[in-house]
Amino acid sequence: MPRRKRLRSVCHSIAHHAVSGLSYVHPHVMRACRNAGVSSMQVNLLVADPCPPQFAEIEPLRSSLKSLREKFETILASEGFSVSDLSLATLCFAPDPGKDDYCTVCHATLQSKDQVPVEYIVNYLGQTLSAQPVAPKGRAASGAPLS
Repeated sequence: MPRRKRLRSVCHSIAHHAVSGLSYVHPHVMRACRNAGVSSMQVNLLVADPCPPQFAEIEPLRSSLKSLREKFETILASEGFSVSDLSLATLCFAPDPGKDDYCTVCHATLQSKDQVPVEYIVNYLGQTLSAQPVAPKGRAASGAPLS
């Protein structure tokens, strides 16, 4: 099943890119969450503007999430996919306990329209973690509804 293998590659790549300094989402993601009183931020990569509505006024966050979505499209294309092939593409950013706002854990979930979801959880060091929920107890801020 090369298609599933390629989707796993995309999921792995976007999770690693999201926690890297090259994504420019740090420290904006965790600062926005802390200021809003939420424990994590869920980003929907299937929408043109993936910044959750409650954070739309934070320009550095909004711009960096749009750039992250563009990088996601590039990664998808390199593996023979497009956004229209997917039914789900989310990133959930949560703090890495005891670390600063530059250190997050990213839980990436992708699902093509005909397969089960693929997930990767990566910390700020680029280490792949076990598939467990990354959001601490509390409410999460979500992007646009997935439909």
